[in-house]
Amino acid sequence: MIAVRRWYLFVSATIGLQGFTWSLIWLLYGILVTDEQPVIEATALQLAALLVCLPLWLGHWLWGERLARRDRDERASAIRKLYLYGNLTLFLITLIGSVFDLLTAILRFILRIPGSDRVGQFEYGIIASSILGVLFAYHSVVARNDLHQAPLTGGGALVRRLYLLFAAGVGLAVWASSITSLAQQIANAFGGSLSLPILPELIASTIIGLVVWLGHWWRAQQLFSGAEEDERASVLRKFYLYLVIVVSSLAAVTNATILLAGVFRQMVGLTVTGSPLDVLISSVVFLVIALYHSQVLRADAAVIPEAPRQAGVRRVAWYLVAAVGQLALVGGLGGMLSVIIRGVAGAETTSDLREPLSWFGAMLIVGLAVWAVCWRRIQRISSVTGEAGVAERSSLTRRIYLFGFLFVASLTLLLAMIYILFRIISIALGEPFAGSLLADIAQALAFALIAGGVLATHGLALRSDTRVREEAELAKQAQTRVAVVADTDLSNQIATELRAQFPQLVIYVRDQSGEAEQQLANANLIVGTWRQTENPQWLNRYPARKLLVPLADTNWMWVGVEPMTGTEIARQLADAVRQVLAGESLRPKRAVTAGTIVAVVVGVVLVVLLLSGSLVFLIALFSF
Repeated sequence: MIAVRRWYLFVSATIGLQGFTWSLIWLLYGILVTDEQPVIEATALQLAALLVCLPLWLGHWLWGERLARRDRDERASAIRKLYLYGNLTLFLITLIGSVFDLLTAILRFILRIPGSDRVGQFEYGIIASSILGVLFAYHSVVARNDLHQAPLTGGGALVRRLYLLFAAGVGLAVWASSITSLAQQIANAFGGSLSLPILPELIASTIIGLVVWLGHWWRAQQLFSGAEEDERASVLRKFYLYLVIVVSSLAAVTNATILLAGVFRQMVGLTVTGSPLDVLISSVVFLVIALYHSQVLRADAAVIPEAPRQAGVRRVAWYLVAAVGQLALVGGLGGMLSVIIRGVAGAETTSDLREPLSWFGAMLIVGLAVWAVCWRRIQRISSVTGEAGVAERSSLTRRIYLFGFLFVASLTLLLAMIYILFRIISIALGEPFAGSLLADIAQALAFALIAGGVLATHGLALRSDTRVREEAELAKQAQTRVAVVADTDLSNQIATELRAQFPQLVIYVRDQSGEAEQQLANANLIVGTWRQTENPQWLNRYPARKLLVPLADTNWMWVGVEPMTGTEIARQLADAVRQVLAGESLRPKRAVTAGTIVAVVVGVVLVVLLLSGSLVFLIALFSF
């Protein structure tokens, strides 16, 4: 009931607030700015909206304020924070536009640059910026006062964090785009090609973006440096930092590729379009952004250890950039080999090969640099000793990366070999063929060679990961003592299964030893079965973790638990031990169902269709 009331209050207040804000802005603009006589219908509509929306906002907002003064939970509620920070976001976005109009008009006046409606732009900027600025400041003060009276936790803290990082990201994006264009204009001024009319817009957006980013990022940094543990352990902060690094790095890499391709084009005598200086400036700006946020990440790591979920975000970011670099590397190397083979075969003149050589060469160099840096860091983190290194090598992200490239490489090698054999067999069977066979299969040969290299390197990485993981598992097994508690025959069956799957485990079978009490006291794990007619309380004397399978007994049946044979019990317990040793959550091992079989069949059919479509595509591509 309380949540429903909060949603009603703050949704109604938001509708009233936004309606009041914009009806007031356009009403004042129509009365004070427009040269012509205001349209009566428009003025009446804006005035009517103003008179309705203002009481709607004030009534619900004051109601919410009265509840917040009486109840601390109301003030700290996530729905109230969603209202405050949601409206702050709306005001900020529109305030950026109005302040941009105001600053642009002022700069046009100072620089004596004519505009289509400089006075109207200035007056709209004054009206909108004043109203939006007052409302933005008021809600900021309310949010700050709430924080002093009721510290944020849970959903409320998440809403604030979302607002700060979103606003910082918007400001950073505006600043990066504007400073890049402004620097390019200043650089072009030395060549006599300065575009003066757009200079005020670039200066205004650069200032606005910098102020918005610095204001919100400074607040986010202040919260991180404070006493709130949630801020330091935030996954969202890590996601923001890595997202900025990934996007800016990819932008810098793309511009570096274009710049390097332009240099190669000039070296081989081709015409270079565009300004290399513009591309260089863009690369530098995005590189500086990436380096700064990387430094922030390093500073964060020095303050607080990396949590598992934060490590997951970090892995996704690094493997994503590494994948982009490797794709560029593979594409550039494959293209270079293809060009070289076609050149050796004499299929094309040297002048025809200059363009692809320039682009593939640039892709190769930039992709190699990006992939080498990322992969070196990934491997360094994965090579640390202890559980941290094993966790890195066993992570789902790393396995998706390695197996993903193995799959793509296998598919590429398969299709390339099919095309090569297809061309050779078709010629052998009498199909007319004009030109050089080597030149025709050049691209297929190149990609087959690259795919073979990827298979070799990633296969070795997977084998190394498996070896390290197995060594760690064996070492952990050797340190683990397991006591088996069950009937004699079933105890032997469980112990046999455990010894088969975990040869280094130290296993005690309680029913076969006269030192049962000491063995149970020394055990790390106690596995076995439990019947309701038995009293399991005696096991509480031992500190070991207990893994027990419930068994039916006279007049006692376990609803929802499927009956199992001794072999199935032993396998379930062995699987549970494996999950415990790996530090995973316990999940029962399910038998293969009809749905799983159908899903596998459908998957096989889709893979076959994918291979068929890819074969047709690659035949057309290699033939081109």
